[in-house]
Amino acid sequence: MNRSEAHKWIEHEDAIARPDRIARLEWLASKYPASDLGFMLNGGWLSLRLLEEARYCFAYGQFLATAILGVAFIERVFAARFYATGRDDLERAGSLDLLREALKSKWLSQEEFDQFDKVRRLRNPIVHFRRPLGPDTIERRAVQSDTHPDELAETDAREILKSVFRVLQRCAV
Repeated sequence: MNRSEAHKWIEHEDAIARPDRIARLEWLASKYPASDLGFMLNGGWLSLRLLEEARYCFAYGQFLATAILGVAFIERVFAARFYATGRDDLERAGSLDLLREALKSKWLSQEEFDQFDKVRRLRNPIVHFRRPLGPDTIERRAVQSDTHPDELAETDAREILKSVFRVLQRCAV
């Protein structure tokens, strides 16, 4: 692809995808938690990048990336929070262990634990191989619900972002 073709491709892509991107940005704006001063994120710069890139990917319709980055954000914030309290035993813990510890430490209600565990389970078949049409794959869920996998991926991304924003709300100052 030469420079001229690249320019035409981007213009075509923008023309087609712009209305959907705007709609997704409006959804993001309606769900993003309010804060008077901002947010204090555990996990530093990388936590911020995970949050920003998850939002960006969602706006651009990259729903699998949104799912991966969103759950990585949640994991990182919890792990960093535990580390800040002296829990270096959880430095490389998996997401389920982090969630169990957060529940045990009363950082999460049972309802929040269930929600975060749900989004963890939505993300897992994306990052960990499952056999074709395995029980928790997007493809299997699509067949069972007679829904296109792209639609399910977007729905999952929205669900994950709601959990991301729930974590973010806890960081508001």
